[in-house]
Amino acid sequence: MRIAPTLRRLASLAVLATAAWLPAQSFHLERDREPIVSLDGPWRFHPGDSPLLPGSQPSDPPKLLWAQPGFDDSAWPLLQGGRSWAYQGYPAMSGYGWYRFTVTVPAGEKPTSLLLVPMVTSYELYVDSAFAGGSGDMPPANVPNTQFSYHLHSLTQSGSASERTVQVAIRVWHSPIWASYVGGGPFSLGNLAGDPKLLAAELNHHQLMRNVLFVDNYVYSVAAALIGLSILWLFLIRPGEREYLWFAVMLLAQAADSALFVSKEIYAFPPIPVFDLLDAILNAIVVGGMFLFFAKVLHARLRPTEYVILGLLALSAPPGVLYWPGWCSVPVAAALQLILMLPAMLWILYLLVQRTLRGNKDARLLLFPVLLAEGYWTADSLIILLAQAGWLQRPRFMQKPLPLPPFTIHLQILLNLVFLLAMLIFLIRRFSLARRQEERLQGEFEAARQVQQVLLPDESDQCPGFTVECIYCPAEQVGGDFFQQIADGQGGILIVVGDVSGKGLSAALLVSVLVGAIRAEAAHHADPAAMLDSLNARMMGRSHGGFTTCMAAHITADGQLTLANAGHLPPYLNGQEVEVPGSLPLGIVSPAHYERTFVNLAPGDRLTFVSDGVVEAQSKSRDLFGFERTRQISLEPAAGIAEAARAFGQTDDITVVTVEFAGASLPAVAV
Repeated sequence: MRIAPTLRRLASLAVLATAAWLPAQSFHLERDREPIVSLDGPWRFHPGDSPLLPGSQPSDPPKLLWAQPGFDDSAWPLLQGGRSWAYQGYPAMSGYGWYRFTVTVPAGEKPTSLLLVPMVTSYELYVDSAFAGGSGDMPPANVPNTQFSYHLHSLTQSGSASERTVQVAIRVWHSPIWASYVGGGPFSLGNLAGDPKLLAAELNHHQLMRNVLFVDNYVYSVAAALIGLSILWLFLIRPGEREYLWFAVMLLAQAADSALFVSKEIYAFPPIPVFDLLDAILNAIVVGGMFLFFAKVLHARLRPTEYVILGLLALSAPPGVLYWPGWCSVPVAAALQLILMLPAMLWILYLLVQRTLRGNKDARLLLFPVLLAEGYWTADSLIILLAQAGWLQRPRFMQKPLPLPPFTIHLQILLNLVFLLAMLIFLIRRFSLARRQEERLQGEFEAARQVQQVLLPDESDQCPGFTVECIYCPAEQVGGDFFQQIADGQGGILIVVGDVSGKGLSAALLVSVLVGAIRAEAAHHADPAAMLDSLNARMMGRSHGGFTTCMAAHITADGQLTLANAGHLPPYLNGQEVEVPGSLPLGIVSPAHYERTFVNLAPGDRLTFVSDGVVEAQSKSRDLFGFERTRQISLEPAAGIAEAARAFGQTDDITVVTVEFAGASLPAVAV
């Protein structure tokens, strides 16, 4: 039998039965409250600094008169302890100020503490004339305090057998750098005194609340950094599309600036002048990246005026900290920075509006998000500048974050997210269109490659008595080199080797024109010089600023070699370069004169023709393969020569043709 559970049930029933006869618990708001008291009532205040205590010696530690418990401060005016002195009769006041109040500590054994609200100033705390802590640096340091957080200080170290009164004095120093627009003294309500553990919990609560206040900036910095790195990776795999680079630069700079802002607001790091300089640099990089991004995607040509605008943007960062050495006021420094940045931002908006009116779809997609994000940033910067000058107060909606349960979000971050979404849609659309275009070009290249394969000589073009080997290695899918071997019908062979300037599809199209012309001319004659004259006439007006080199060679059945050259590399005969008169490439001038060179070949002689892709092969250390290496391997098979150049470092189309003369009585061998 299980006795224990039964006993527990009986005990529970007994408690419930007796609970009905017990009186309800009563709470008293005065007696039963937590041992904490608000200090946001009136404090005594006096501008200026305290004199030393009478009788103090210069060699002694300074003893300040206004920190002494017995000092009579009854003539001092009263200010609210939870509000800046700037709103209580002391606007734009800088320098020193003193607050005094007393705290009555009841009898007991526990120590007590003091929780002070944020002060955008530096201060020292004195309890019964003894220094008890502080925040920020006092003069001669001139760095404004940015530790915008609550601070916990010890009020009494131990309890007392009887009630006692403690004198609290706060010596405040407010930097003149920003006194015109930031008030000195306590910044908000929330000063407390009482139990140290409860105040420590309250301090932790305030720190968590401040962290939550800037969680949107933190999240945006992480998101912008991740997206920026992804876009940068896209640029690395597609280096020709620089819009990815500028967009990545813009996002990474925004991420760094948001992280810098969070660090300053949460950890008070770095110091204000350093923060202002870094913030100005990052803002200039953001606007510069946006400037170059839109110039690229909207096909805007950068003229001298645009380069001047970029130069002004690059100079915008230093003026932002001219207030620090005292060369100008804070609003003047901010105005100079904004004036130098404004031309670049206006140029971006002008370009977007202009392209939108012209019907550009990309501009239509991006105009509104850019206008919102950058327009709000510019307007906010201008309003802050006017507030710094004391001409107006910044509207509350620009300071207070918007509710976005369970968190909040600042309006600038919300607009940045809208802008980022529009940019991502734009880039995804652009990438999809580019991918479709690549697939279409891939099909065209494949068709061109097949056409080039059809144009290469085959076994039907072989001639008895000659062994011809040709290797063709285009630098891209299709190339600009060409080679033809055509029997002359009398036991001889015509060899034509050439190179169209450039690579890719346009060069391949010119090759097809040339091959057709070579075949047509070879049907009438086999004279190399006449062949080049005809090709030159056909190429006039078709090169579009380029040129075509060509070497034509005719070998008769008895070994008579005739060469004519149009700017091509001379061939090698048995490992030695054949001296051939130079001439202009095809398609440059008309008429052109091409001289003939005659050489007698003996059975076993070997001719090697190469394109400039062999001699111009380049190693990683930027050394050229060169003519000497080419000459040394010119007796090797065509495949060996081409492979040596490719292994060295191919930069252009490679063509190698070897012709071995064996005599008309021997059969031809096609490779």
